[in-house]
Amino acid sequence: MASVTCRVQFLEDSDPFLCTNFPEPRRPPTVNVEENLPLSVQLAAIHKLLEAPLKLEDCTLQVSPSGNYLDLDSSLEEQKDELENFYSDVAKGKKPILILRTQLSVRVHSILEKLYNSQGPELRRCLFSLKQLFQDDKDLVPEFVASEGLTCFIKVGTEADHNYQNYILRALSQIMLFVDGMNGVINHNETVQWLYTLTGSPSRLLQKTVLKLLIVFVDYSESNSPLLISAINKVDRKRGMKPWANVMDILVEKNGADAELLVFAMTLINKTLAVLPDQDSFYDVTDCLEQLGMETVIHKHLNNKGAEPDLRAQFSIYEKALRDEDGDVDDSTPHFRKDRRKMASSEQEGRRNRRSPSHNLPDLVSPTPSPALSPFSDSPVSLTPSSPCLPPSHGSSSSSLQNSEPSSPSSSPAGSQRGSPLPPHTPNNSVATKPEAQAPPSSSRSFLSHHMAALGLSRKSRLFSKTSSVSEEPPSSCSSSDVSLQETFPPQGNFEQTENKLEDKTSASSVEAEEFF
Repeated sequence: MASVTCRVQFLEDSDPFLCTNFPEPRRPPTVNVEENLPLSVQLAAIHKLLEAPLKLEDCTLQVSPSGNYLDLDSSLEEQKDELENFYSDVAKGKKPILILRTQLSVRVHSILEKLYNSQGPELRRCLFSLKQLFQDDKDLVPEFVASEGLTCFIKVGTEADHNYQNYILRALSQIMLFVDGMNGVINHNETVQWLYTLTGSPSRLLQKTVLKLLIVFVDYSESNSPLLISAINKVDRKRGMKPWANVMDILVEKNGADAELLVFAMTLINKTLAVLPDQDSFYDVTDCLEQLGMETVIHKHLNNKGAEPDLRAQFSIYEKALRDEDGDVDDSTPHFRKDRRKMASSEQEGRRNRRSPSHNLPDLVSPTPSPALSPFSDSPVSLTPSSPCLPPSHGSSSSSLQNSEPSSPSSSPAGSQRGSPLPPHTPNNSVATKPEAQAPPSSSRSFLSHHMAALGLSRKSRLFSKTSSVSEEPPSSCSSSDVSLQETFPPQGNFEQTENKLEDKTSASSVEAEEFF
């Protein structure tokens, strides 16, 4: 029967926090390991040869220096494909080293028991040592995650002060460096919720550390951004706060100024927005930020010549993201937003941010019927003589405009189109359609987007031009509209003489007419 000559040592790690990581004895003895026998059958002989102070039932074998753990229920021959380096050393005439040590599951159980039952300086020492433990043995990370170690972090960290919490974050940062560790955090949303809760800590060092971890989390995968938003919504709704309240408290410098901390906070926001899969999610986040005073914060720092360049750059990225999402950029400039967020079709436009006047819906959906615009009417909207800004008499042109829908200039005859203050958007002689006859909105859009699209409106940011507002009408617009409408609707006898003049003035009058409507 074939055998492999190996050197063997043991590592006293029954208490992981007291492990020295120096195997004994210094001069390891040799032992012949049968290739065709299960290692569990040969383990007792190795344990007896080393006189190891470990419980035999808790022991396993680890290959040094690669760190691979051997399957005790299998033989070396059965694990040959996973032991290339091991057999490479054997082929070179070397004697590979096997370490007898405590099983991973037993060590993780010991770690969790220590964390739950320790207090004061002992707990501090254990938390401080965790990062080094995960660095020394990469296989400890997946076992720790599988044994609900993240839940232990949350329970211990919730009751501890910010110093202990910082030690936990150091250990968690090491866990997140491994694929198994990051996947464990992704699948354990309570950890993300706890991390966001710590952004409201009075300790700036803790805030910086947790913001870095959240940035790493969002950067790891595009699908992590919605997970972070979900965690933030759950935490802030439980507290009765608006989402992102903790991050905005940092940006408004509630606890004092710290440029580096502000940079981390804005970086987290920008990276979260950059990878969102749909437009509604983007505007849901930015709407919350705007309600919490983001516009004021940005103007404050961008107008401050002494602001940090990195901070100004992050604010500029945020502003550019709003313009890009609204589509208010030159097509020749590079777009950094996700193309899959372009959900607006040719029949309907996308949402826009709260900074846009067109987002102000209360004026549009007021229960009081409006003589100028009725968002819930199925019949074409008409302008009545009771409007305070309407000229006293318009002749046949006024009658033609009253029977047409403001948002569908093509519904009026060609002559009325030339006299209309709104520029035509559809070919001549096309038939106007009712709002319900339009193409159905995308199933992934929110109710707000459906309603605004039905009105022919779009949701945009505060950066959108306020001259295109439908919901806000300046007090002075009445007098200017009077003049423009008097020019637009001349007396019947002079109508044919002013057609060419009106075509030149159509674009100049469109803004005032929109305000009137």
